[in-house]
Amino acid sequence: MQQPFRKSFFPSSTRGIILFVLPVAFITSEMRAQVAVRAGRKVEMRAPPAEPTPPPVPPKVRPAFARAAAVSDYLFGKDNAWDSTYDAIQLWKKENHLPISVGAHHWFHLDRDERIYGNGYGVPTESGTYYWYLGLDPAFELKNNIFQEIGAHAQFRVRDDENDKLRAFYYNTYWFYEAYAYAKTKFGTFKAGQIVTQFGLPWDGTWWEGVPYFDGYKFDPDYGLSWEKTWKQSEHFSIDTTAQFFFASDRVNGSIPGADAESADNERNTGVIRLVPTWKLNDDLKIAWGFSALAGEIKGSRPGTDDARAVFGSDVTLSYKNFSIFAEYIDAFGAANPARYVSGGPSDRVDSARAGVSYKYGPVTFHLNYSYGWDHNPGGHQFIFDPGLNVQLAKNLTFYAEYVKWDVTNRKGRTVKFDDGFELILVWNL
Repeated sequence: MQQPFRKSFFPSSTRGIILFVLPVAFITSEMRAQVAVRAGRKVEMRAPPAEPTPPPVPPKVRPAFARAAAVSDYLFGKDNAWDSTYDAIQLWKKENHLPISVGAHHWFHLDRDERIYGNGYGVPTESGTYYWYLGLDPAFELKNNIFQEIGAHAQFRVRDDENDKLRAFYYNTYWFYEAYAYAKTKFGTFKAGQIVTQFGLPWDGTWWEGVPYFDGYKFDPDYGLSWEKTWKQSEHFSIDTTAQFFFASDRVNGSIPGADAESADNERNTGVIRLVPTWKLNDDLKIAWGFSALAGEIKGSRPGTDDARAVFGSDVTLSYKNFSIFAEYIDAFGAANPARYVSGGPSDRVDSARAGVSYKYGPVTFHLNYSYGWDHNPGGHQFIFDPGLNVQLAKNLTFYAEYVKWDVTNRKGRTVKFDDGFELILVWNL
């Protein structure tokens, strides 16, 4: 079918003008200039507009010391070579599915006045590097209504002096500190394997630690099961809960030989419960009040010791901006060792208390800690005084400097200096 004729919008006379003007409109300025020159007229040529100048790159701004996360951040900026290299290594491991970490604790001791251990890299019974470690943390995310993640965690430690075990009761100079499988679910986190006991405050912010650590209550892994869950009641109130059961001890913890059953016998069938209500009063102020209980058996108990023990503890931590203060009390019943390192005998009750205050200023955290312990039947007492600081040199590098005074008085009133010197420690990880 023939299309109907569409009348042009422009009349015929106008179309002629348009056909003449359009080609002329597209003549460049150079062509017009050439035409003008041929006609004998002077024409001023205009240079094409210059490309816009990009804005200057702002210089790297170093944060104020009080806001710096690390010394490297303050001195060289956030994109400094050291931290950027560390971030690149972590990213490379993640992209290549290599959940491996390595690190070490390098400890230097200096006697303050009289000779106790002598100055050096470590002390005579713990010479060389305090320990090296290798960590493995494979994890798999799951998308279902029950499981969020499953995985495993293991940390293997070794000392480089084959003649100096970390503690005399360790089996060797190499050991597993933790080795367990876990599952994160909507009901909480479940663990099975070699797991650290969650009794009382896990850490007091120092490298040396206090009396509860040397009595065997901190950083103490054993073989068993664990369940952890945080109940968030509101934006301002939550409760952390932990329930654990251990079938047997692994003869690995930081206690002094003669402190607890692990250094002489075998702890078994031990249950641990911990509750920590936390109140967040505002963005700056938070209070946590913890309660802990432990009960278990002692296998192979020796003459003068009991075949069971029970321990109770309470702790409180107040945090306000960069300021923090804590206190903890532990009361233990049952003669767990035939020759306590404090009293010298099978004390059937041991109490300890510790308190500390810390303040964080940029990459530096200052602390002042004090802990005290009492043995009963037979008696004795001890204290550890530990002022010091730690400095975050870089993202993966921390320096500790502490003065430690540790006196132990036995049942006969004789006092022995376990330490009176300066501890310098460099901790790194990759």
